Amino acid sequence: MDASTLNIPKELISKTVSFDASTPISEILSAIDKYGIIVVFKGPEYYGVVDNRSIYRYGPTMKSTRISAGKLASVVPTINDSTTIDDVLLGFHKSRVKALPYTSSNRITGVIKRFTVLKILLSLKMLSDIKVNEAMTTPVIAIDSGATLSQAKSAMRANKVNRLVVLQNKRLYGIITNHDLIFSYSKKGERLPEMKNRPYGSYDAQLSAAASKNLVVVDYSKNLADAARSMIENDVSSVIVVRKGAPVGVLTVFDIFGSVLSSRSVGEQKVFVSGIDDDTREYETDIRTALDGFMEKAERMKGARALYISVNIKKMRGRMYEMHARLSIEKQGTVYVHATDYNIERTLNQLLGKLMKEIKRKKERTIAVRKVTSFKKGMDEVRYYEES
Repeated sequence: MDASTLNIPKELISKTVSFDASTPISEILSAIDKYGIIVVFKGPEYYGVVDNRSIYRYGPTMKSTRISAGKLASVVPTINDSTTIDDVLLGFHKSRVKALPYTSSNRITGVIKRFTVLKILLSLKMLSDIKVNEAMTTPVIAIDSGATLSQAKSAMRANKVNRLVVLQNKRLYGIITNHDLIFSYSKKGERLPEMKNRPYGSYDAQLSAAASKNLVVVDYSKNLADAARSMIENDVSSVIVVRKGAPVGVLTVFDIFGSVLSSRSVGEQKVFVSGIDDDTREYETDIRTALDGFMEKAERMKGARALYISVNIKKMRGRMYEMHARLSIEKQGTVYVHATDYNIERTLNQLLGKLMKEIKRKKERTIAVRKVTSFKKGMDEVRYYEES
């Protein structure tokens, strides 16, 4: 059966709940924790979705903030009973959310989750021909187990990542994710008398106590079917890729989706751009032209040929632009970079310059792990580990 013609049956749709855009974020946290994602309406109209990534930047103060759900909602594609698997993968690849809304008779009745799509790909045997090392994201961002949760939070923000590998004596020790940070709670501890009445934030805890030690790892030589089964069996959205016991990459559900899209050459599309809004729409043509030109050059690179690029654009507070890019390189996995600037053209140029440096590093087979060694600004310096 051709998967591109396979429709999504209603039986695979999961339940969720909806809220009005004016609802304070503090009132939807328990629903997000239960369902993973909620749908937002503005009056009778669909307005977007909110998951825990949407509220991540508000950290421990989110329970008291009066910011509304509408402020955090992201508009993502909806699907229905005639949506193809390819369109579902494109929707997840562009939006990077936990689930996509499902409509029936022009009404949103539920969502389809990432793991459901992963199971569909497994059942269709679409993952066996792609190796883990072809899809994983590099470099690994690592932090020492002696660091604190607040330092981990700074490192995640500085590097624009959702998880950090935790090392102890240069050995793989555990993993800490933004989910761990979001749902950290305040408590009191045994401290000096003058500090007794001050709340003790769990962000002060060391990673050695807070990191998850139930690591899910996969060897870089395995295929994506093996990795997907590990994700489903352990209920995790990412696995650490190891080579000779050392971490060399991270593989996420979205990396798998992107690799499947690339292998299927959906519409021969090689440039994916998301986040275009009213503030950035006037630049869309120039951005796509620049990305097309970059891909034409990168596709000709011997030993590190680019397959596709995915770019997300955000207009931040203070009139700054933020761009995130993932570049899939043939047989060498995915590289991730980000850039920020007050000028959108400079931001894009910085982004493409960083990507070209990563391509050249791939050609030289460098970088397995990048370790956070300073915490003044989350990450001031890095240490590079050569692949053996």
